[in-house]
Amino acid sequence: MQRGSLVFAKALATLAVPAGLGLALGLGACGGGDDGPGDGPFTIDIDNASCGDRINFAGEFVDWDNDTRFCGINDALFQVQGDGPQDNTAPNGRFESICITDQPTVILDVTPPTGNSVCTVPPSSYPLAGIAVANRDVIRAGAFFSVRSFTTARRDSFFAQAGFSFAPALAQVFVHVHGTPRAVSIGAAHAPAQAISGTTWAPGDTGHEVYFPNVDAATGSTTLSVAGGAIGTGTIPLASGKFTYVTVYAR
Repeated sequence: MQRGSLVFAKALATLAVPAGLGLALGLGACGGGDDGPGDGPFTIDIDNASCGDRINFAGEFVDWDNDTRFCGINDALFQVQGDGPQDNTAPNGRFESICITDQPTVILDVTPPTGNSVCTVPPSSYPLAGIAVANRDVIRAGAFFSVRSFTTARRDSFFAQAGFSFAPALAQVFVHVHGTPRAVSIGAAHAPAQAISGTTWAPGDTGHEVYFPNVDAATGSTTLSVAGGAIGTGTIPLASGKFTYVTVYAR
């Protein structure tokens, strides 16, 4: 086959592949190392909405116990730091089409709604603001950004069950593990890690949700690691009195 005909045939083949299959094929073609520079940037076809040469950042913000009872956090604001692009969450907790710049990581401020949750008992509000880490390689790999927060009432009962006190001056780190649950760790000092491996929280560092309470934020950042490697690990920011929200993709 001549070169021009081969290029045309490849173009037709690309158009004929459904979006989901194209994503699966793209993932299979990625390099072998999980954390090395050879893993990105990815050239996987994702839904870029109307973001043009920017990257569409979308995801969900849900209640702490979302596995046992679905509860989206409505009207929370996700905004790129520095008065950048923003979106408010819908009643199901979803946000979408935040067009972020094409760079390795973009940090967004997360402002919870001021009113009480409409789907938690007892009625209570979400007290902690946060910072969200939008990682380009995680987005391009097709991982779903999913993070959580607790109401004031649930925070108090959660820490009582864990056996230690909430420290409002320290940072809180929440990691969603998209893919195979693996052990997660951070370099900064913290209280005992908590995780969800089934549907409920328990002490541990392995699950699809992992929480590091009362993190020392003195240095302003820490190193996030996943056993066996994952996309989205490395240095993450910390802020006193706030959540740091991260999603990693454990392949």
